[in-house]
Amino acid sequence: MLNHRNTYLKIIAECSFARPRVSNKQIIHFASVTPATVTEMTRSLQNAGLVNRRRYTGVTLTAPGQRLACQLLHHYRLCETFLAQKLHLPLALVPTQAWAMADALTPETALALNDYLGNPQRSPFGGLVDPSKLLDDTPITRLSSVTAPTTVILESYLESAALVDYLQHLGLPLGVPLHVTKHDTSLSLFYLEDDQHHEMTVNDQAADYIYTKKA
Repeated sequence: MLNHRNTYLKIIAECSFARPRVSNKQIIHFASVTPATVTEMTRSLQNAGLVNRRRYTGVTLTAPGQRLACQLLHHYRLCETFLAQKLHLPLALVPTQAWAMADALTPETALALNDYLGNPQRSPFGGLVDPSKLLDDTPITRLSSVTAPTTVILESYLESAALVDYLQHLGLPLGVPLHVTKHDTSLSLFYLEDDQHHEMTVNDQAADYIYTKKA
């Protein structure tokens, strides 16, 4: 059975990437729970010394919270890699299945899995696997914060089933230069082109969880 505390820590860690803090609204969205439930759980996490809560502005991970979140995400991304590379599970199904596996993974099993997979550096969704680097967002900018025109490389994105399915449908590639040519605020769309001038559009909501670095 999934550990709810770990699930909330995972969500907070993922949503805090390339932003200063995580709002209750984000946690509500990704946990699919009520505002009252989020308030209760974040208060419990604060009492455990894992997060800092600020009224109206959201939460941040404490140092112990970051260490635990990094361990959880390390296990999670190892399981993602196993399911995608070894079992060839459809990518949209990987996040949910990987978290169910990772929640019960012991450190010894994680070490063995890491060796079996050949010490992977990134998950199928671009996220770093090394727990010592996993939350390092120093060179990263959210696509939603990129000003056109500019050229970026898409490093990773948040592993929700809906976002995985959406980006697969778009055929948005990781690790290659993409030219952000326009941000149409009236349509809430970013326009991107690859080097072959294939145009892709990404909506603002998805762009907020797509992580880029300068090309």
